[in-house]
Order: sequence, then C-alpha cells, then structure tokens
Amino acid sequence: MANAKLSQVPAILTRAYVSNTNIFLRGKPALGKTETINAFADEMKKRIPDFRAWYFYAPSMSPMDIMASAPDYEKGTLKLFSNEALPNAYTDPDAKGLVFFGELPNADQATNKLLQKYINGEDMSGVLRKPDGIIVVADGNRIEDKSSVQQQGRAFLSRMAQIEVYSDADDNMAYAASKEWHPSIQTFFQANPALIDNYDEVFEIGTNRQKSKGVSDLVSEEGRNGIWANMRSWERLNRLEKAADQFNSKLTLAEIQGNVGSAVAGAYDAHKNMLGKLASFEEIMKDPAKARIPTDNISEQYALCMLVALRCEEKQLGKVRTFATRMPPELQIVVLKTIHNRPNFKYRDSQDYLNWIIDPEVSKLLKAR
Repeated sequence: MANAKLSQVPAILTRAYVSNTNIFLRGKPALGKTETINAFADEMKKRIPDFRAWYFYAPSMSPMDIMASAPDYEKGTLKLFSNEALPNAYTDPDAKGLVFFGELPNADQATNKLLQKYINGEDMSGVLRKPDGIIVVADGNRIEDKSSVQQQGRAFLSRMAQIEVYSDADDNMAYAASKEWHPSIQTFFQANPALIDNYDEVFEIGTNRQKSKGVSDLVSEEGRNGIWANMRSWERLNRLEKAADQFNSKLTLAEIQGNVGSAVAGAYDAHKNMLGKLASFEEIMKDPAKARIPTDNISEQYALCMLVALRCEEKQLGKVRTFATRMPPELQIVVLKTIHNRPNFKYRDSQDYLNWIIDPEVSKLLKAR
C-alpha cells in the first residue's frame, strides 16, 4: 500500500472535499494525524463560508449515539430519533464541511454497522442522512500497532478512500520550527533526526534488530506503558522546558524519561549538557566579537549557531551577524535559514540582514540551497 507524507494530507483532504470523497487516514500512533485534520478544518473555515466541522471520538460511541428508538405509547409503535449532533440532510440539507471520527478502527462493530450507512450517505429510516455537502474524515492506527485496533469489515472500510500516512525528520523539524519549540529540542532534532520518533525501534515494527538484553527489557517495558519518543511526547517536553526556563530550573532525567523513554532521554540529556558548556546566548550578545566559540568541534559550532538564531530578537541581528561571521560560511547559512524559518520574525526589515545576505560568498551559498 502506497504511503503519503503527513505534509501532503492538507492537499489530499482538499481534493477529497471538492470531489465529495470520504477518507480514512491510517498511521502509527502519535504521528499528528488528528492535529493535521483539525488544522485543515480550521483553514477551510477561513476559505469557505458556512464550512463547519463536527468532531466525534469513535471508541466512545454506541449505536444509541447515532439512531435510537423509543415507544410511542399512544400509537403502540416505535418512534425513531437521530443524534442531532450529526449533520442531517433532513434538517440542514445545505450543510457544508466535514464530520471527523477519531480512532475509527477502535469503535465497536455494532456502532460501525450504523456508521457505514451514514458514511455512505444512505437514507436511515427516513430520519437521518448525511448531507451532500459533507464528507467524512476518519483516522486511526494500524492493525500491526496492536493499539486496541479491531479488524473492520470490508463492506465498512470500502466506504472510504484509505491512505496510510507517515512523517519524516524533515517534516518534524519544520513543525517544531513553525511552533517555536524550545531551542534545546530543536537543536537536538537537527543533531539526532533518527531519535525524533523511535516507535519502530521500541515496538520492533518491520525489523528484527537485536538489542542488548538490559536495554531491550527496559525499552519494551516502557513501550508497554506507552512511553516512546514521538512528536506528542516532544511537545510535552517543549512545554516543560519552557516552564523550567521561567523558574530558572532544570528538568530532571525522570521527567525526560517519562516522556520520551530512557534511550532517547539519555541522548537528549547529554545534548543539553553539551549545550550548557558552550557560551551562553547572553555572553554572545554582550560581546559577539569575542565570545568564545568551539574551535575544533563542528557539531558544537552548529548547535551554537542554531541557539543564537532561535533566541535572538530582530533588534539583535547586528550582533548576531558579528558573531556568525566568525564561523565558516556554511554555518552562517544555518543561522540565516533558522532565522528565516521563525514565524513572525521581521528579519527583512533589518539593514544588517540585507548587508549580510549580499555578501558574495554567503549569497552564493544561499542560491545553491
């Protein structure tokens, strides 16, 4: 089955909506599927008048949440009721938008038998039908993830286009940059892209690689408890790191391990210790022409350049340039690219920035990239 990158999902969903195609996005846990769908819905609300999104968590649903009957004692019959939270062609035929069913494969079979008719736009006893302007978007994990996923029937799954999605390190780093995650996390991502998401290693998906017994036992136990490195757990660490900065304190190793697992936590803590030995941002801004820089370690130089680019303000670009020009031109590009990727950073208004990028050697490298 062909896979699509998570960054391609907004365009895929746009085509699905225009073509009135229901769609099911499948992928490993903590990938960012739901957040991507939510962001798509928010963007569509800006572009299409009256576009709405309805959200349901499928595992908590029952058939009674879709359609129920109650006795009509006067007539001696059963009266049918539909869930008014679901968009209904009988009450709002012109509704536009999407209905989202989160973790759809975790729903019970009885619920999905009813959902099958709704998703397909079929009439349900004359009281409920999905409006023509509504598509269903669902997400869920894969069978091989063994994450409470139930095998669903072909008749049900065939009501939707099915796409397996994945993300890679570049996507994850771009997301972290767009959300302005803590500099220690962003620099760690750049230095250790393979450790951003270690799901496959923890759960041995698609690999027979052998680990040492001690490491394997600990990692396996953490995996059973839902602990591994992923973008969801890194987002929690991002919030914790920013909170620690507010109190001028340092996260404990236990806090890090409790989010990303012991194997990745060790590498991340070592990375932070390395950063702590470098010149601080305050030292660099105080005297950018003389602040100490690593002379024989390109990894430390790279990390320091990223830190400066991530923490500086627009008014400090002159000092940033003074410091960065002490580095090789390739690392100056790292600073410029990192600044460029910071949202709402008004670098183009700075004369220091303009003078910097017209330097012949720097300009040549920028054009090459």
